[in-house]
Amino acid sequence: MDPESAASYVQHLTGCQNQLYAYIYSLLGNAEIALDVLQETNVVLWSKAAEYDPARPFVAWALGVAFHQVRAARTRLGRDRLVFHNLNTLETLTDDWLADTPSNLEIALDDCLNQLSPKNQQIVERYYKQSESLSSIGKALNRTANAVGVMLHRIRKKLAQCIEAALGPLGGNPSEI
Repeated sequence: MDPESAASYVQHLTGCQNQLYAYIYSLLGNAEIALDVLQETNVVLWSKAAEYDPARPFVAWALGVAFHQVRAARTRLGRDRLVFHNLNTLETLTDDWLADTPSNLEIALDDCLNQLSPKNQQIVERYYKQSESLSSIGKALNRTANAVGVMLHRIRKKLAQCIEAALGPLGGNPSEI
């Protein structure tokens, strides 16, 4: 692994420690055991650094590794009443965690939104987050509703181009864009 890739991997690994610990703790219910499993997970993640595909979300991959470490710890713990003995429960909790993990598309959209001018960010915020009408935004900007509609069209086009540049053509689910 080249130094730049290693630095990026370390940044991903250190950046998700709180999420990994919270996930492991939620599955085991014991802080001490969760810390041990976190350390085991970190060792495995480091040993598998070459297997990581940077095109995929790191946290989701790391949680998958943690899931297997939790299963191994669960086997070691045997009959401890705090451990989930039903593998379906672990998988359901994992699915819930992954649902809360931002996708590459969401990350790219957030980055692209931050690249917009403050004026364009304000228009997007007002229209999509605050559900303001085009005419209301137009009045605030001394523009017609049609002019604001054209601006929004151009902003969406810029965002689509930015996301495609970040993810590649159809890098995410096109229906999400």
